[in-house]
Amino acid sequence: MIRITDGRYIRNVYGTAVVADIFRATSNIVVMIMKGAAEVIPVDNVSDAYALKEKGYILFGEDNLEPIKGFDYGNSPTETFSLDLEGAKVAIKTTNGSATIIRAGEGALIGSFLNINSLSRYLRNKEVHIFPANLKNGVSTEDNEFAYALTKKILEPGSNIEVNLLRAKNGNGSALLKKFNLEKDIDFCLQVDFTDVIPIYRQGRIVKLQ
Repeated sequence: MIRITDGRYIRNVYGTAVVADIFRATSNIVVMIMKGAAEVIPVDNVSDAYALKEKGYILFGEDNLEPIKGFDYGNSPTETFSLDLEGAKVAIKTTNGSATIIRAGEGALIGSFLNINSLSRYLRNKEVHIFPANLKNGVSTEDNEFAYALTKKILEPGSNIEVNLLRAKNGNGSALLKKFNLEKDIDFCLQVDFTDVIPIYRQGRIVKLQ
């Protein structure tokens, strides 16, 4: 069985959880792990992030698409892809995505179009619960289109998801990024099969699924 539930209102998790904040937190986390980060800790407040920085963690994040004072980087997977994160310990605080991962809890997988095929293969014949992170004030097109696309891929591996990608590209999340001159991240986040890395949330940190 595959369920889709708004990530803002997680009450129960049935089976394997998948969190999707396509623009841009979960896409960015997939890239971090792909680039060699040893672990990524999602936090839901800035104070926790600052405490981790004192322990040597690199801070990534944004607040309503704005940079956060004292953080090393924003939340752009395009920027992250240019970095060498081999062995790095990372913390991330975003507007909605990092908190959604924490709410989804132990064993939650990090989903994006970047790893959708490897993710769908792993989830085939499993009970799956997909959580689009959405926006604080409503749903986000791209997160829900990813949920529909992942469902297609799990049920039928050769499914065409072009319509989902097109809707994501022309949705409300895309329009929001354009307002902040972050268009480069739209195309980056909508790449399919960019990596086979699947990050998983275990004991408070995100690591590569082995």
